[in-house]
Amino acid sequence: MDMKKILFSLLVFQFAIFSSPFASAQKITPDAEYNLIRRSYTVNADGSMDIRFRKEIKLIRNRAFTAYADKGETFIEYNPAFETLTINECYTLQSDGTKVVTPKNAFVEQLPSSCNDCGRYNGIREMAIVHTGLEYNCIIVLDYTLHRNSNVLTERFNCTMDCPVKRYEIIHPDGHTQIKTDIPQSVNDPYMPSVKGFDVEFQIGNIPQYATEKSLPEAKQLIGHLCKGNAVENIQALRDWVVDYVVLNPIDLARVDYRMTPASEVFKNNCGTELDKLGLLAALLNEAGFNAHILNNSISVFGDKPLELDVATHDGKHFILSASDKRSLTQDPSTKEKDEPVYIDRRMQWGTDPQTGLVIDTLVDGYCRVTLPKEKSVFNLNPALLTPSRKSDVQGTAAPQFIHYTIELPKNAKLLGGDVEIDYTIAEVGSIQIIVKQKGNRLLITRSLRLRKAIIGQNDYNNFRRIMMDWNSYRELLIKL
Repeated sequence: MDMKKILFSLLVFQFAIFSSPFASAQKITPDAEYNLIRRSYTVNADGSMDIRFRKEIKLIRNRAFTAYADKGETFIEYNPAFETLTINECYTLQSDGTKVVTPKNAFVEQLPSSCNDCGRYNGIREMAIVHTGLEYNCIIVLDYTLHRNSNVLTERFNCTMDCPVKRYEIIHPDGHTQIKTDIPQSVNDPYMPSVKGFDVEFQIGNIPQYATEKSLPEAKQLIGHLCKGNAVENIQALRDWVVDYVVLNPIDLARVDYRMTPASEVFKNNCGTELDKLGLLAALLNEAGFNAHILNNSISVFGDKPLELDVATHDGKHFILSASDKRSLTQDPSTKEKDEPVYIDRRMQWGTDPQTGLVIDTLVDGYCRVTLPKEKSVFNLNPALLTPSRKSDVQGTAAPQFIHYTIELPKNAKLLGGDVEIDYTIAEVGSIQIIVKQKGNRLLITRSLRLRKAIIGQNDYNNFRRIMMDWNSYRELLIKL
């Protein structure tokens, strides 16, 4: 048989293998796999509680334990002021049966990175555990107990992990056990809808009621500086200041035993948890003459309710707002819609402005690059992650988006490339409009997006991708001075 026939036979053989049903049905090997995850909750006679956690994870591929992976380390946050961490077991079982006990110097107590910018929480600790003896097909075993001198706890988590879980056990304080088996891994895709059926929510004890402060005298000067418009504008100005200038510490509220820090302390330290920021915003609004209180007056795990305020004006109108984003104010909390429209109308002067987010970069030969603000409340997807084809749904938004900017330009400035107009509708998906035009010494920008549904199926993906590619365009503009 000559060489050409041999090569042809090999190619046919390889094609047959890779196109066969057997090849297409091969199971993809995960980087790692949890043999067991167990959470056990015990309420003690003195009102304290113990939370015991155990994980047994098998490392299969090198990506699970190399320097850029996270399976070789474990981080446990706790508050020594009322919590005690005890490591019950920590070892690695290698593929030949050898047991490598984690040495003492592999346990490092440190300050959580989330507490770096908030001195008030410098007492919180994070135990960093560097697992040793890692190799292919080894099993990491970690068992620890967190003792809480507290009778309050809310738990809300999803049992899916970034690798499959063979068995997940949740042992509740009353003794009953939830068992979930063969849990598929969560896909590392920020635009996929959350996996349903693996959520766990429960509460131990009663979360305290939160009374908002009626005054904040030390903020009078700030309030006078910010509140120069009508009631709605003043509410928005105070809300925007808290969102932009008070540093958010994203720690679990369990670490502070669900306590809200006095508004004067949050104002002085310029940092706090989401609950602290909400309390500060309420105190600022009350000092400014409004009537603000935390909606439902408590934080409950059930219903996954956001932290929000009910604010009443002098003429009896009610608005709800958050201290963590700049969504448009919604009147009457009882009629609040989940997908409320996003509406932004802003006039901006020429120049970089940290408060609005407008960025002006000076280039060479009199050219400037204008970068529009990255609005937190506006829906956006990274176009680099919108691949040409997709086999899963995409999480979109049903909330209409409308943004209008007016930017004052220097004299004789010119928009390069001329005016822009993108305006079309795709019946099954939605509509988009982007208009950029120069009118004298003003730059007028309109961006509008309306999607017909929040979950985009595979059949609509290509049209959705086209809309989102356009939605991400013209965020940077060139100006010649």
